[in-house]
Formats: sequence, C-alpha cells, structure tokens
Amino acid sequence: MRLTELLGEVQERLAAVARSQERVQDLLDAFLSVSSGLDIDATLRQIVEAATGLVDARYGALGVLRPGGGLGAFITVGIDAELAARMGHLPEGKGVLGQLITDPHPLRITDLSTHPASMGMPPHHPPMRSFLGVPVLVRGEVFGNLYMTEKRGGAFTAEDEAVLTALAGAAGIAIDNARLYAEGEVRRRWLTAVAASVPRCWAASPPRRRSSWWSTGSPS
Repeated sequence: MRLTELLGEVQERLAAVARSQERVQDLLDAFLSVSSGLDIDATLRQIVEAATGLVDARYGALGVLRPGGGLGAFITVGIDAELAARMGHLPEGKGVLGQLITDPHPLRITDLSTHPASMGMPPHHPPMRSFLGVPVLVRGEVFGNLYMTEKRGGAFTAEDEAVLTALAGAAGIAIDNARLYAEGEVRRRWLTAVAASVPRCWAASPPRRRSSWWSTGSPS
C-alpha cells in the first residue's frame, strides 16, 4: 500500500473515532514528517518522536526485530542517555513486549502491573502504568513494534490506538523507502568503483594484450 492509498484509508478509519479535525491534521503532519527522510536511522527516530507526540505519551520506543527472534534495536524517546546507561542492556522482548512480538496486533493496557504478561520493571526503570503498542509492517512482514507508555492525563483511548495504528502504516512505507534508498546507494557506489577500476586495469595490462583486444575483440 502506498502513502496516497493509506491516507484515504486513514481518513475513513478516523472518521468514527477522531474528536476533532485538528487530530486528523496532526496525524497528516506526522505522516509527512516520517516520510520526508531517506536515512534509515533518522527515519526510525522520527517515527518514535512523531508517535509519542501524537498520543501524548511520556515515553515511546520502536523495537526492531532481529531475524533470529527478539529485539535487535530499541530506539527510545523520553529516556536520556544517563538513565539508559543505568538501565543497562536492551529489553529482551519478553513480558508485554514479547506478547506484541508473538501476537502482532494492537495492545492497549490501562495498568501494566495488572496485565497477565507483565514481568515487572528492571532496576532503574522509570515507573510506567498505561501502555499502547502496535506492530509496524514492512511489505507485509513485521519489522518491529511501537511501544507508548505513560499517557499524560490518563489512559490511552481507542482514538489513540487508531491514530498510532495509522502512523505505523505510514512508518512501514517510510522504512521501506529508506531501505530501498540505502540499497540503491550501495549499488551505485559499487558500480562507481567498478567503472573507476576499468581504466586502471586497462593501463596496467601489457601492450600486446591490449592490441589483441582491439584486433579480435577478445584476449589472445
């Protein structure tokens, strides 16, 4: 699904839950912000920043799945470098985070401590109560999950879930575009290197070998 198709679907989806046109406009602005870059790392961070702003979450993260299972990267907003260092290693993708990995569907929780999958918080982790998570798909495959916690002013709503789900759709397109661009850059640099090496190889070849190329079209 391309961005124009997604926008049409989002407008229909939000019509039933959005309280104001302003909320829809905020979502469209977020679409533009996450779709404007081609650097994959910058795109991932922009997605998390846009998501936390849209649903008014104190903390947000994008957990990127690794091929063998679990989380390969965890991009956060709301947790500074000092606190992250005290918390230590990346989450292992267990508990509530793991539930989203094994069952990639939107998950909205009023109180994390009461959820059956909750395993508590590790040392130095800030307290978190409300939770909203949605999967991010790229070409139909789960790329990772958006995790939002601590909504200011209360629990996450059905509207928040619809908005975050819509943003996740745009995020999948943005990530796909950034990855294709990166692959294209690698290909371009390789072709440039090959093209640059041809004159050097030609200059280094013996004169007799060069003349045979001109006379026969193939090495003698």
